[in-house]
Amino acid sequence: MTTEFNLPGSSFEEIQKILKGYSHAPEQASLDQLSKLTGLHATVISRNNKFLSDIGLITGGMKKSSTELGKKLGRALDHKQDADAQGYWKEAVQTNEKVAGLVTTVRIKGGMTENEFSAHVLYVSGQKNNAGNKTGARCVVDVLLAANLLQEENGKLVVSSAPAKETSADLKLAVLTPTQPTTQENGNGGGAETPLPTLPVIPQTSNLTPQIAINIQLHLPETENAEVYEKLFKALREHLLSPKE
Repeated sequence: MTTEFNLPGSSFEEIQKILKGYSHAPEQASLDQLSKLTGLHATVISRNNKFLSDIGLITGGMKKSSTELGKKLGRALDHKQDADAQGYWKEAVQTNEKVAGLVTTVRIKGGMTENEFSAHVLYVSGQKNNAGNKTGARCVVDVLLAANLLQEENGKLVVSSAPAKETSADLKLAVLTPTQPTTQENGNGGGAETPLPTLPVIPQTSNLTPQIAINIQLHLPETENAEVYEKLFKALREHLLSPKE
């Protein structure tokens, strides 16, 4: 089986040390410089460089430097900013189609144990089945967990539920267009109750600000005179949707 992607050569803990070292190192740092910064042997750093390059965290030839993303992640790890680090890990994983595609397998299977998924990572990587690559496969699992692309649930790894994204459209006030009224007999046999759409409220950018939704129900008289409804919706627009100051 040909090599599909490079595996790390160390545990997740050592990968984080290497990233912090690169974030502090000068441009085009040598392995010896990084070894002094991290306390890890140069060969340990070297066997992780291909994977870190593959996911866009370092760049270079014999001597390497952190990318902008790598610097951000290293700094977040150094300052224990877990939320920021999670976002940077996710961005890094998504720069590599093959590594990001591992999540699809978990989604299709509806969940996998850590051992099952780690074995799958090793298999599809195309690397040899040895102790070093098993460690690297387990590290990839930890990276996907750190990126919150996977999470542990009931003893299995499952795909994380993605939070709803706020778009620019959410910040615009929708315009309600009156529709042809529909009638429904109420319990008294007279009149009709026509619920209007919920009036939109512009969401605040701060999560601490409560949002308010207003529901309005109108009891309309039974009539075939369309002018009654036209005047009603005109009044709603003037006094509720576009009040005059």
